Amino acid sequence: MSTLIIIGAGGHGRVVADCAQQINTYQEIYFLDDSFPERKNNSIWDIIGKIDKYTRYLDNADFIVAFGNNKLRQQMLNTLINANAKIVSLIHPSAYVSPYSTIEAGVVIFAQSVINIGSTIKTGCIINTGATIDHDCTIEAMVHISPGVNIAGGVTVGERSWVGIGASVIESITLAPNTQVAAGSSIIKATQKNSLYAGVPAVFKKSIPSKNNL
Repeated sequence: MSTLIIIGAGGHGRVVADCAQQINTYQEIYFLDDSFPERKNNSIWDIIGKIDKYTRYLDNADFIVAFGNNKLRQQMLNTLINANAKIVSLIHPSAYVSPYSTIEAGVVIFAQSVINIGSTIKTGCIINTGATIDHDCTIEAMVHISPGVNIAGGVTVGERSWVGIGASVIESITLAPNTQVAAGSSIIKATQKNSLYAGVPAVFKKSIPSKNNL
């Protein structure tokens, strides 16, 4: 299809739209956002309605969700899946994605990122600018890997985790679901779910109620 509907017209949404434009697949790129009609554009792209108007475009557009919040992104993607929307993934032309990796639906992979052989990026993940995912990793659904993150081989990152800018993860360990990793931290051992880690090496800082998980 030649039309892309992006749900969520924030700063992250602009990066998603720019990525889509660089791919040069879509003739038309539009946003749906609940700031409409007060806002009618997001940078050079038009906002054409509130989010609940997605049903108008189910038959003639592709969709991607551009919420930075992992939990909200998951909820919206589930709504689209239940509506039989065509959910796509976007891979910036400057990213390297091994043909022997697996990229599921609703993923965005931004400029200069690397996904190496044998890795799986599951539904709704954000692999942000310049992040590297080495061989045989599994990035579970709705994870956000921030700019400049480096993840070594054989790592599993649990569902709805967030790895902050410039962080690193050593090889062959597992980050539990809903792990949050502070910017610049270095993870050298497995984590507990619903927890924040920070430091070099990173240590447990606090539990995070599941209702507050990003």
